[in-house]
Amino acid sequence: MTIKANYESDHDKRKEMSHEELGTIPHMPFEEYSEKLKDCFIMKRKNGILEARMHTNGGPIQWGAQLHQGLHLFFDWAGRDPDNEVIILGGIGPDTFKGIGRVNKEGEWQPATEFASDPDVAWRMYNYQYYDGTNDIEGQIFDLEVPTIGVWAGATFHSDLVLFSDITLATEDAWTTEMHFRTNMVPGDGVQIAWRELMGRKRFAYAELTGEIITARKALQLGMVNEICEDTEAAYKRAWEIAELIMRTGTRVTRRITTQILRQPWKEDIAKELRTAFATEMFVTATEHSPHEADYWERAKEEAALVRAAEKKGKVIRPRINGGQEEDEIK
Repeated sequence: MTIKANYESDHDKRKEMSHEELGTIPHMPFEEYSEKLKDCFIMKRKNGILEARMHTNGGPIQWGAQLHQGLHLFFDWAGRDPDNEVIILGGIGPDTFKGIGRVNKEGEWQPATEFASDPDVAWRMYNYQYYDGTNDIEGQIFDLEVPTIGVWAGATFHSDLVLFSDITLATEDAWTTEMHFRTNMVPGDGVQIAWRELMGRKRFAYAELTGEIITARKALQLGMVNEICEDTEAAYKRAWEIAELIMRTGTRVTRRITTQILRQPWKEDIAKELRTAFATEMFVTATEHSPHEADYWERAKEEAALVRAAEKKGKVIRPRINGGQEEDEIK
């Protein structure tokens, strides 16, 4: 038996004192920040539910300085907007990420030079990696004081952006891999916190050191996601349904304070680890060859296709030097 939520949403029913009356500074309105961030997010809002789809030129994300900065600005501005009651965050689909680097106006890929290890412009590593990166993670956990729902569609490498959400939905074809160690980098930018705490320490160590492909089914089994949906649009439709359920089963203050209780462990982990671990990642990036190149990501796509095909047959492909070998899963 399912208990139906027959309550009405309390959105827009509360009475507030005006900024003029209080002498306070008005928040940035949705119309303004959605326009400022339009090159990073496609946003829409209805009945207090805000949907933000990350994109590059209307397609899957090309990871670079633009979104790296846009994320913490979004968390700041959207988090301060009292008209946002639930936030849905994900990619444009069918994949969340396409690769690393920028795309020019002609749609041609260009390397992310702002992420390069160049001692002559080492300040870039602080501006475009450390500063933006730490504020991205802290902003999502600390600045957003409302329930969040992450939509993980297709291929994703910075999966922490959806895994740090209170609820995470994945598409049937969703997959990810933790690329830091496999690209000669130290995992310190926050993704290690999300993976370790959701899948467990021993499983995370294996996934990090081997570059294991994590499919949607595997993620559900490990407790990293809550539900699997058929495709991107089905996932967003389900996210809106859950958001509406949240709006109807709790009032504004209860929603916000409950969210803080749910996030307390994340806050403790991030406060004690993120900035030091991220600085360590930047040190190794500056002193070792850590190119942030797209080569490994392209090879990971091929490996993911094999893993997903084997999964449908009830087989597994374990990380191996030569890869691609289907095996029976020992249960």
